[in-house]
Amino acid sequence: MKLSTSLLAILFVGMFFSRTLMAQPSIQVGVASMITPVSAVRYYQQVVDYLGSKLGIPAEMVHRTTYDEIDVMLENQEVDLAFICSSPYVLDNQKFGAELLVAPQVDGEVSYHSNIIVHKDSPIEEVEQLAGKTFVFVDPKSNSGRLYPTYMLAKRNDSPESFFSSYQYSYSHNKSVEIVAKKRADGAAVDSIVYDFMVSSASPYAQQTRIIHRSPPFGIPPVVVNPDIAPYLKRSLQAIFLEMHNDPEGRAILEAMRIEKFVEVEDSNYDGIRAMRAFIENNKSSIAAARQDSQSSVETGSEPILFGVLPRDNPIIAYERYQPLVDYLSEATGLNIELHLEKSYPDVVNKLGQGKMSFALLGPLTYLDAYKRFDAPPIARSKTARGEIFYRSVVVTDLDGTIEEISQLVDKKFAFAALWSTSGNLIPRYMLAWSGIHLDDLSSYHHYNYHDTVAKKVISNEFDAGAIRLSTAERYEPYGLKIIATSEPIPTGPIVVSTHTPYEIATKVRKALLTMSSDEKGMAILAKLDPDLQGGFVAASDADYADIRQKINAVPTGCGKGCHPEVLF
Repeated sequence: MKLSTSLLAILFVGMFFSRTLMAQPSIQVGVASMITPVSAVRYYQQVVDYLGSKLGIPAEMVHRTTYDEIDVMLENQEVDLAFICSSPYVLDNQKFGAELLVAPQVDGEVSYHSNIIVHKDSPIEEVEQLAGKTFVFVDPKSNSGRLYPTYMLAKRNDSPESFFSSYQYSYSHNKSVEIVAKKRADGAAVDSIVYDFMVSSASPYAQQTRIIHRSPPFGIPPVVVNPDIAPYLKRSLQAIFLEMHNDPEGRAILEAMRIEKFVEVEDSNYDGIRAMRAFIENNKSSIAAARQDSQSSVETGSEPILFGVLPRDNPIIAYERYQPLVDYLSEATGLNIELHLEKSYPDVVNKLGQGKMSFALLGPLTYLDAYKRFDAPPIARSKTARGEIFYRSVVVTDLDGTIEEISQLVDKKFAFAALWSTSGNLIPRYMLAWSGIHLDDLSSYHHYNYHDTVAKKVISNEFDAGAIRLSTAERYEPYGLKIIATSEPIPTGPIVVSTHTPYEIATKVRKALLTMSSDEKGMAILAKLDPDLQGGFVAASDADYADIRQKINAVPTGCGKGCHPEVLF
């Protein structure tokens, strides 16, 4: 049997560097959310697993919401390689020497386009007719989803700030298509490869849109490595990618992703992007002036920036716990930020979606609702006092009671937290369902807004059992509360930004949150917060909540009628 040159290269590299690779504990692979919408995360995970198996060392996918987060991790050598957009590659190559490794070949090409799309029923036929309309960009660093349409406007001495009535960032090409399909914006700029994939797979969102403009070709988004990666590791990774299509396991992964193979590409493929950036830079004075005009009313105006919190606790407790956080963010960013409390979970989400609230600390379930209905992305998620990025739901009873497990709750009275609470409602319903307990099996049940109320109702024997967050249960254990069941880990709730909030403001707040635990004053503030936030904040992405999506759909199936609000994601 003849072996291909590429395969021989892999075997040689594997034998020559086997001992050296053993000293490499693992590899970190960065991927941004706009490259991996929820439906595609599994494919990139398969690529990462494939790399690890071929190298013989653990490989971990590091998933982040924005390109900027991945760029910073590349520069700081927190990831070894990354799937990034073409424009970020140009910037990263110039700034810190990020190196091309390989690039995907799709339909025989190593290029792609920016598609400007509108709703299929829109009267708009050309880009000029989008003047005064609403628009969706993908990411501030995206080539197809931001740079190219900005370049188009710059050629006519215009800018996004002055041309559109408003614009937002979706942080996912798929999401941009969905927003236009649902008529939440008049137009969007999206990656042609993603869009063509959606069309070929009969996406209902793609079917509701059409292309009014297609850009010239650009160098396709590549796979890059940080410049300090060990040469042997770079060569090994490159050889694995280049041979992937000749390996049955690798070919299956590529076919699922609609990629023919990975190939080597020249840096000159990205000169067109450099030219666009240079043109915009040469016209930056007028663009900056337009941007300043649009931002000044937001940053220096009298209207405060509202930061919302779910009403999991009564208002007095909520103010005590979260006002220090808001005060810290105001001081750290120089912005006028105010804490804002609503009476219900849906009120918080609706105000966020309407732009009446700029930021909100949500639970996983309310976040999924905000993302589905209003496209609101997460910018950070909390760490607990234990340093964990998850928390738990618990089922509790009175310490003096006879109930020891969930199966004993038949014909008992049960107290839930608010209908939209993840730990106080969704997850306990899931736990009950998979323990064979339907709501019809309970003698009665009731919902209370606050977790504290549920705890008190159980301690006073008004209810036989209830469901609350673990941190709340631990606070009430000395008063006679007993935990009889504990859930699997639940991802901590994110801080979400409204799409109406200017990107610059969102960036300031996000940076303040992520650096809070490394600041002496920030650490002092964290110590005063809810235990589920005392560990500080880390980067968040939509993929962090994929399991909660699955559970939302699984509960009705396992639980029977009436077990969960009819909200499918």
